[in-house]
Amino acid sequence: RCYLRFDDPPPQTANRKPQRTVEPQIASSPLHSTTVPPTPLSKMQGEHWDVSQSEETNGVRLSFHCWPSSRLEATRCVAPIGALYTPLKKLPAACAPPAALQYDPIRCSTSTCHAVLNPYCQVDFRTKLWVCPFCLTRNHFPPHYAENISEQNLPAELIPQFGTCDYELPSVPPAGPPAFVFCIDTCAHVEELTELADSIQQILNLLPEDSLVGLVTFGTNVQVHELGFEGVPKAYVIRGNKEYGPQKVGQLLGCGGAKAAGNMGAPPPPGPPGQHNNMQQQPQQQQNEMPSQQVLRRFLLPVSECSMTLEGILDDLRKDPWPVPSDKRVARCTGCALSVATSLLDLALPRSGARVMMFVGGPCTSGPGAIVSRLKTEDIRSHADLSRNAEPLHKPACEFYASLSKRHNVGEKNAKGSSTQAVQANASASSMHVVDVFACSLDQVGILEMGELVESTGGYMVLGDSFGQSVFKESLRRVFRTYEEDVPEDAGKMQMAFGATMEVLTSREFKVSGAIGPVSSLGKKGPNVSDLEVGK
Repeated sequence: RCYLRFDDPPPQTANRKPQRTVEPQIASSPLHSTTVPPTPLSKMQGEHWDVSQSEETNGVRLSFHCWPSSRLEATRCVAPIGALYTPLKKLPAACAPPAALQYDPIRCSTSTCHAVLNPYCQVDFRTKLWVCPFCLTRNHFPPHYAENISEQNLPAELIPQFGTCDYELPSVPPAGPPAFVFCIDTCAHVEELTELADSIQQILNLLPEDSLVGLVTFGTNVQVHELGFEGVPKAYVIRGNKEYGPQKVGQLLGCGGAKAAGNMGAPPPPGPPGQHNNMQQQPQQQQNEMPSQQVLRRFLLPVSECSMTLEGILDDLRKDPWPVPSDKRVARCTGCALSVATSLLDLALPRSGARVMMFVGGPCTSGPGAIVSRLKTEDIRSHADLSRNAEPLHKPACEFYASLSKRHNVGEKNAKGSSTQAVQANASASSMHVVDVFACSLDQVGILEMGELVESTGGYMVLGDSFGQSVFKESLRRVFRTYEEDVPEDAGKMQMAFGATMEVLTSREFKVSGAIGPVSSLGKKGPNVSDLEVGK
């Protein structure tokens, strides 16, 4: 859910209906008959307003029942003026078109408005004009609308019961299957690794067959497993004491094109008799591939092709073999593993939906993002240390995890003049990659430092005592929950979405102060954006 707060309510809008502009839903034709039975958007229960009924039919709950009539009354409001909105909510059949509308929405012609045609617009059926309720501009209907529109034959956007419409834009290409990179902490106990491997194997059976999966394990070092290598398990070991960008990761994995392939040095292993010519041609073909194609061929594969290999690696998962002195903590390079996993996705799927699912069993003690020293004589930071600014590792760790969310920000040019925090959050929104953290430990793991990265990407943070607890297993299973079989169009599909952008349009009397929820600011400025910032 997102909580949207509006600033500066107008003095005389007590009777105005709340306006919603939501991404546009269909039929085969843009025009529909108005024989839809009227459904009350909300009901009166005795003398009380049924708020839940309005939320079920619209996906919106307002924090008010009537607008204040003056600024003085607005200052006396106990709750701020705003709305709770649930994106992608499945609405009843009588409150939305049965399917997504297969055409672009009709927008206001004013350059500063761009409001979408909706049931609250005034329509002149004689002159084929509609009036925008935001800027009061008179707009002409397109020819294919004007020829057939009438009071008895309305398009889906103007049917009074359809307060929400979803559009499937023809200009937007298919997004493709999602990708999931599992990052597993091998410093945990053997029993914990066994429980975690069993849970991940169950999740593999819930994924669609075309979903892409990858595996990264980390302890003292980071291991990137090559799931496309047949025969024996193969992994690339990367030192865990530094941060790695996409180009460096591609070079270390041999996915940087001809230059990286030439630096690898080692010739391919000899094959059986009769395949000598094929083995000579294969390296040349691989050098001509783009880095993204090489990553998708070797490290991120459809679950239907690599499930056996991945399950075999999980079955053989062992504790980190590096020796640990009795007076030191284990070397856990959580930050380095996150940088490698995000770089892997940046190489392969820079503008596609993907998740990095981090499973960690303790605090980061090595490399970037470390929150405590390896020496057991030094205690982990406490609330008192943070209040006195006496923890030297806290700020560098926060800056490192924040840098992961802004490293590949394609929208940073639009955020000039905005705060550093807004620019960082804008980066994560543009990359369409989500970071989840599942921490199961009796000790602290550094959620405070990783919180900004998880929140800015819209990920999940789950805390538990053990990977064998039902809290962890049920939470992990719910991430991959699917729609019921009776849901039209989306039956059996995962309730998961990536790269969403929410844009709030208001009339000139209102200003948007911000949003509270798993969102990040786009950094846009305009006449309907308030100077008072609330949330993000």
